[in-house]
Amino acid sequence: MSRRAPPPLTVALLTYNRLHYLKEAVEAILGQSYRTFELLVLDNGSTDGTGAYVLGLPDPRIRYVRNSVHYSTVEFNCCSAFHLAIGKRVIVTHDDDIMEPDMLERQMAFMDAHPEVRLAWTRVSDIDQDGRAIPGSVNAPEEDRVFGPGEYIASFLRERLWPMPSGVMLERACLPRLYSMELPFREAPRLKNPMDAAGIADVLLPARVNRRHAIGYIGAPLLRRRVHTNQFSHAASLSRPGVYLYRRLKRVAGQVPGGRPDALHFDAFVERFDIQELITTQARARVGTGVVDRVARATAKLKANLDASPDAFLAGLPIVMLHDLLTPGERFAGVKGLSAQGHGSATRQLLRWAQARADDASANLLAPLAGRRVVVFGSAFIAALLVLEARRGGCEVLACLDSNVNRQGRSLLGVPIHALDWMREHVGPEDVVLVSSERDHEHYIEALIRQHLAGAALIISWKDLVDGLDGATRQQHSTAPIEVETA
Repeated sequence: MSRRAPPPLTVALLTYNRLHYLKEAVEAILGQSYRTFELLVLDNGSTDGTGAYVLGLPDPRIRYVRNSVHYSTVEFNCCSAFHLAIGKRVIVTHDDDIMEPDMLERQMAFMDAHPEVRLAWTRVSDIDQDGRAIPGSVNAPEEDRVFGPGEYIASFLRERLWPMPSGVMLERACLPRLYSMELPFREAPRLKNPMDAAGIADVLLPARVNRRHAIGYIGAPLLRRRVHTNQFSHAASLSRPGVYLYRRLKRVAGQVPGGRPDALHFDAFVERFDIQELITTQARARVGTGVVDRVARATAKLKANLDASPDAFLAGLPIVMLHDLLTPGERFAGVKGLSAQGHGSATRQLLRWAQARADDASANLLAPLAGRRVVVFGSAFIAALLVLEARRGGCEVLACLDSNVNRQGRSLLGVPIHALDWMREHVGPEDVVLVSSERDHEHYIEALIRQHLAGAALIISWKDLVDGLDGATRQQHSTAPIEVETA
């Protein structure tokens, strides 16, 4: 009896109690222009009829695996996908995302055309919870890219190009040995809260493959990512995932043959997230002297290493900004000659903000919002800077908003943190929702905000306000000192 050859590709679809979304995802996968694959549906113990639906599909390419409730974690489901797959290549996707009809064909063709590439991911577009396209999610076209060994790891420090896991295709033979079936059981005991490392595997898997192999990026938006609140992290800490990520990336970078990683650059990111933890856990409006002193030491270290590693200084720029806002009269002129070319938009805009402050102590980012009530979307580092800047300029911040349930009910520098649905009854048409995100997904955030607003309100990104710091719109504002709690 002859044995059938394994398919060249396994599409592993992870699902849990989202039958209404799953049906759309399955239909898109089975309708792909590329046909030679197995569809491995991994069910994390759904109770909504998922099993009956999948088993009732007549397509012979489908294989259904239902996990025991004792092993129904996202980590276990994802890791098992790599080991249950029989295709040479594997893509692990999710039940709420939808593939464009030619996604698999174009990814397979890309990897065939670049045989040195062992992992490739695609750009995404965004849809709302009802499947409608979100305007602005795809703007200028992007080029395909191939990163030689170690190049993605180095570029991530500047660009923070974050792969969408549902769009990552991998040569299964190149799966790092770390990703054994023991991984879900081995990682969790190391952390006080396993969710504190949530999401960092999205970067670490490509980075680990990139130690010895080329990886690629397809600039066409071939995957539709659905925007809804259930997909957001509920990590107990906003900052620990960043600390873990950059410490591990530094270790991975050191394993690239012939590589010479910029240790100061990695360390600056770790310091940045450590300081973020300090400032974002400050509930009271008055900032303790211990925190101010810690920020001052970190700032002094960044300034001392500026010539040795300008990139490290730029990575730590939020720390420098925080120090300037907490310390009356502090303005660091050294930022004037710096360039953030090649860095992400958040770093470029932070530098422009710092340079505007260095030129004019009275410059205030929130000057265009004078007299209006502000709600800050987010409660991380940039949100803290915005709260302090608002206070310095006499602008009223009603609340911060966070989808993370562990942040809701707390306060950031005296400002209460609420869930997104708080906006329905408290945000009016004259109010402003100020987006504090660093990543370039303002369209995504705006769509999420609109789902929770009862009426119209101005939604603006802090990055857009930086564009107003050009003298034409700059206004003289009071520079009221930030309250610092003395011992």
